[in-house]
Amino acid sequence: MARKSLKSRIMILMLTASLVFAYKPLSAEITLPLPTAGLGYSGITFSSASADLWQYLRIGLNYLESPKPLQPPEAVPPTYIHPDSQGFGAYGFSPGAYQDVQRLYPFFQKYSWQEIMNSPKLYDLANQAFADWLLKNLKDYIPEGASKEEIFDVLHQAWNLGLSGFKNGRQVVASRAKRAQEFKGRL
Repeated sequence: MARKSLKSRIMILMLTASLVFAYKPLSAEITLPLPTAGLGYSGITFSSASADLWQYLRIGLNYLESPKPLQPPEAVPPTYIHPDSQGFGAYGFSPGAYQDVQRLYPFFQKYSWQEIMNSPKLYDLANQAFADWLLKNLKDYIPEGASKEEIFDVLHQAWNLGLSGFKNGRQVVASRAKRAQEFKGRL
């Protein structure tokens, strides 16, 4: 009787172990209804990075930051990790930049960094918010009535150097400046 009980116990343990190792977690993609950025829904408005301007800026930032510069930004998942291990996705967005966005745009306070990384729409919207914030802080460096190309010239540098680095006179590396000129010449 003890032998049969031992066999039964071993069998139960083996079945339990096989169920544990065979378990695959369920995954789901959550589609969140997002507002059209320029219309001010859900308490988010972009006064400096309008929807039209953002369409141009995002293509330029993708050209400079993305591993797939000739493809649309959507071709690079937000979870792509840049070689510096600090930037993510097509625009090289960082957790530190997202903290600034959360602090300044209440709409994003309800979304964690992981949620941003799991949603291309939220990722793009958070980057537009970051661009909007940078542009608000770069008004002294952008001439009144500047073209989108002139705005891009200033934004891409601050995007790469950080706002303080840019304002303190740091310069982007020559290869980045050259690629920015290439981008403007492509359109």
